[in-house]
Amino acid sequence: MCKNVTKLSSIATAEALVNSRRIGILCGFAIVCLFSGFTLVSRMGFASSLKVMDIAALRFVTAGIVMLPLLLKYGLTVQEGQEKVRKARGRIRLHEAAALALSGGLGFAMLAYTGFSLAPASHAAVLLHGSLPLFSSLLAYTLLPASLSMRRKLGLLIIALGIAAMAYDSLINASMRQLLGDAALLSASICWSAYGLLAQKLELRPAHTAAIVAVCSMFCYLPLYLMLPGKALLLANWREILVQALFQGVMIGVLSIYIYSQAVARLGALETALYTAAVPCVTTLAAVFFLAEIPGLLVQGGVLIVTAGMLLAMKN
Repeated sequence: MCKNVTKLSSIATAEALVNSRRIGILCGFAIVCLFSGFTLVSRMGFASSLKVMDIAALRFVTAGIVMLPLLLKYGLTVQEGQEKVRKARGRIRLHEAAALALSGGLGFAMLAYTGFSLAPASHAAVLLHGSLPLFSSLLAYTLLPASLSMRRKLGLLIIALGIAAMAYDSLINASMRQLLGDAALLSASICWSAYGLLAQKLELRPAHTAAIVAVCSMFCYLPLYLMLPGKALLLANWREILVQALFQGVMIGVLSIYIYSQAVARLGALETALYTAAVPCVTTLAAVFFLAEIPGLLVQGGVLIVTAGMLLAMKN
């Protein structure tokens, strides 16, 4: 009788793990769609009268207002040494909350928007999202115990070659403006990689993590924005404001962080980051139709190489 109960328990556990992984994979594909849209909609926003600081304000304020009730429910921090309360209530220390908000909110968004405003969409897709697996793997050796199979190492090497092709294209063809944009995109990728690993380490509920990032980013950015000169929100078309507020604030500022955190909780930060390597292919193709941006041969080759490296690394 005991053996049968143990066997049934093992089967139930295995099924739960399989179902959890399936949900994680679905979240990974959803992230590809959201991140591709993030690049395209942001580029469209900068083609209007809105500036970097305006789009950032729409993102942080909208997401912060939406997630404030959830943060009030879960709470934010505990005092040092209150480990029992920390584990029971899922709360974190102040410096951990600040690190989440900086890496997944303020730091990532401001650097990404700066890059979007200075570099083409195809560069944004590869240098921001395509490089996430590389930076996540490098940071994992510092922050978390991690090991990679030979197949995954080879896949990451191929991704690096694709990014190198993109970087070479920038160096030989780009202006200083585009080079600054590329540097901002790579810095944003480092921020998001750090966020994924930190979220995995803290093991909070995905909704709680998203709430911390959204609300803390809003309270940090809004006072600065109100003091900045040259704000264009009052001059912009209300349709532009509505589109950017809904997409940047709700879809990216809330939903993408929640879904990414879900994937991290079920697949781990490294495997989740691999899905983002599909973003360059989707974004580059979409940019041809929606933004009329025709990439050069090196950019096209870089996109294909990054995508091939992702497919190889996924077969771990």
